[in-house]
Amino acid sequence: MTENHGYNTPAAGTTDWHVPLNENFEAFDADVEVRDTDANRTNYAPKSGAKFLATDTGRVYLGDGSAWSSLGSLSGDAAGGGGVTEALVKGNLVVLGRQLAAPETIDPASTDTPVQDGLDRLASNGGGTVRLPPTTVSEGGTISVPSNAAIFGFGPDVSKVAITPAGVDGVVFDEAGGVDHAQLDGFALNGPGPGVDSGVAIHHVNGDTQNLRIGRLVLWGWTNSVYRVDQGVGPFQCRHEEITVYDCDAGAEDGLFEFRSWYGPANWFGTIAAYPTADASGQNTTVFFTRGGTQTIDYLTMGGSAGTALHQTWDAQLRVESVHWEPTELRSTPDAIVRLLGHGVAQIGNVKHITGATRHVYELGYDAYNANAPAAKVLGPYFGLGGSLGAAVVNLAAAADAARPSFYWGMAADVDVTHGDGATGGLRALGEAGAAVG
Repeated sequence: MTENHGYNTPAAGTTDWHVPLNENFEAFDADVEVRDTDANRTNYAPKSGAKFLATDTGRVYLGDGSAWSSLGSLSGDAAGGGGVTEALVKGNLVVLGRQLAAPETIDPASTDTPVQDGLDRLASNGGGTVRLPPTTVSEGGTISVPSNAAIFGFGPDVSKVAITPAGVDGVVFDEAGGVDHAQLDGFALNGPGPGVDSGVAIHHVNGDTQNLRIGRLVLWGWTNSVYRVDQGVGPFQCRHEEITVYDCDAGAEDGLFEFRSWYGPANWFGTIAAYPTADASGQNTTVFFTRGGTQTIDYLTMGGSAGTALHQTWDAQLRVESVHWEPTELRSTPDAIVRLLGHGVAQIGNVKHITGATRHVYELGYDAYNANAPAAKVLGPYFGLGGSLGAAVVNLAAAADAARPSFYWGMAADVDVTHGDGATGGLRALGEAGAAVG
């Protein structure tokens, strides 16, 4: 022992030391991180009410008064049979459950559904985390995520979950009362592969998912939407930091990301990077489609067969800070990069056009779904840095609602008025001090 950090020293003839179970330490109520301070012992875990710590055996014990978890060191120890890290690098999944006496391992060779088996243990033991090994794990069916559960990998280029059957979803949120507090981070979720029929990669199918957090995730090999919210399901307070999509084809769907529901507030996406293919459908893929609810996207960037970047209908509320359009495999020329239909509020910060041909950048149109004229849209600047623009920047395809005007950060000459319903002045060109258009 080289340090005791002010705690009591080991008993004579021993190398173990203990945090005294006094009133100060028993008063810990918040989540705390307890870390072994020796550089050779790198494991740690967040735990509520940690009261006991033993070191110098290469093991860390965390206790809440009823259940104890043993996390081994990087190299493990004879008494504990190896640590969490050692179990992971050997290719096992590790289940860390709130009510489990110790971490449990799952050998993916012993079951067709190792991830679901781990989540089922969490569901019956108060929640917790399934840790993925730094390799590819095959899953023979859809993964249903319960409340208070997390799936963590070593990173999306290192840990991968491959959904092997055709035609089934990848991850679903389907608890009847809605999933509350779930996390997905640090892995790739692979479908059956390009050209093979698949379900949806991430699917909200029942209840109202709340407080979902997605960190860094890669989605590959899906021939369907990769993120879908069914009608009648309203996720809220869900945060998605970085989702990258490779070799997926949603040309036959409304969108790669598809909000079919009409409600669900405060859903945020940091970066969506999408590089779809058209091998299965033969069509461009719309990247983000929304019918309702509230979605914020900081950065939306795309290549491959990405056609329309954003398609808003009905009363969806949509804010996107930056759209980067750089397709390389278009099967047809889209009418617009951004289509905003009906009276839902939309704010687009800017659109940057690098490659590919489009007729217009923005389209403001009539929404047949609920019979509303375009209204309450804010269209940011267009930066044409390459590719081809076949007509004006903005297509006013329906008479805009003058009572709820829309605004374009540009000149009136940038707007084509293609409707024949008479001028309303419902679109204002801010480059000319708010001149009324169309």
